[in-house]
Amino acid sequence: MAFQDNLAKRTKFKVLLNGMPLGFSRVSNISATMEFEPVMEGGVNDRVHYLQKPRQTLDKLILEYGIASGELMRTTLTAGSELSMGIVIMVMPEEGAIPTATYEAGWGIVTKWEIDTLDALSSGILIKRVEISHTGLNETINKIGL
Repeated sequence: MAFQDNLAKRTKFKVLLNGMPLGFSRVSNISATMEFEPVMEGGVNDRVHYLQKPRQTLDKLILEYGIASGELMRTTLTAGSELSMGIVIMVMPEEGAIPTATYEAGWGIVTKWEIDTLDALSSGILIKRVEISHTGLNETINKIGL
């Protein structure tokens, strides 16, 4: 098996919000940031220390899905909805049930949602984007089979 065969595909994933699996067509802005503050040590001029700053801003995750009639579960994803049980994103392999990678945040809140432009001349699917602010993602990579 070539190394390229083990590379994760970005087309198959699962999302759990508050422990509930929901289907999304796209997840973007999967990232974590940390801020540092430079501190000069008194009397020592040849180096700078970098200390972690308290978090000033929240990271943002963007989830997209096509709006379907009769939806009950996703209607709770409105601005201000708190995800106190967290967010889990699992990148799944083509075959098998063990995720290749998992991204988790213990808490999140829906800060924005929007839908595509309504256009009577287009026959495309109506997409809703939900922006979730969170306190940082933890990444877990499954190395089984590598």
